[in-house]
Amino acid sequence: MNDTPNSAMVSPPAGSNWTRRLLIASLAVNLGVAGLAIGAFVHGGPGGRGAMVRDLGFGPYDGVLRPEDRAALRTALRSKTGDLREVRAEFLTDAQTILAALRADPFNAAALDAALAGQRDHFAARMKLGSDTMRDYLVALPPKERLAFADRLEQHLLHGRHGDGPPPPN
Repeated sequence: MNDTPNSAMVSPPAGSNWTRRLLIASLAVNLGVAGLAIGAFVHGGPGGRGAMVRDLGFGPYDGVLRPEDRAALRTALRSKTGDLREVRAEFLTDAQTILAALRADPFNAAALDAALAGQRDHFAARMKLGSDTMRDYLVALPPKERLAFADRLEQHLLHGRHGDGPPPPN
């Protein structure tokens, strides 16, 4: 028989920690996406079209908001969030904490977990703020406008549009 070890049984060299590298690359991509979302939130997004409203998790509602709805929500959010520079500073602090955890030697997974949990908590607080603001806005709408909003939302959910024209082909 052959005395050479089976290549399937040979473990990778100690220096090729590919799972750690993959985790770090994945985290970097996630941080980049989060950075783009926060940047759009803070800077008003492309053309300023309600980016603050859209980025706070209004999801399907964003597609049915009229310009006056968007303006009212933006005003309500600004009154609740205060200075947007504080939101940006909070995001940067979270990102710096994550970067420090990634660069720590020796690497401490618990420190990374804590940093990611802090970032998640901050995002969750902003999502709750957006949800509460949407709820308050919808509750305050006159019944006729609320029903019109519901109709636009239903059309958007069913057809991905505002209900004008024929449905898209299947």
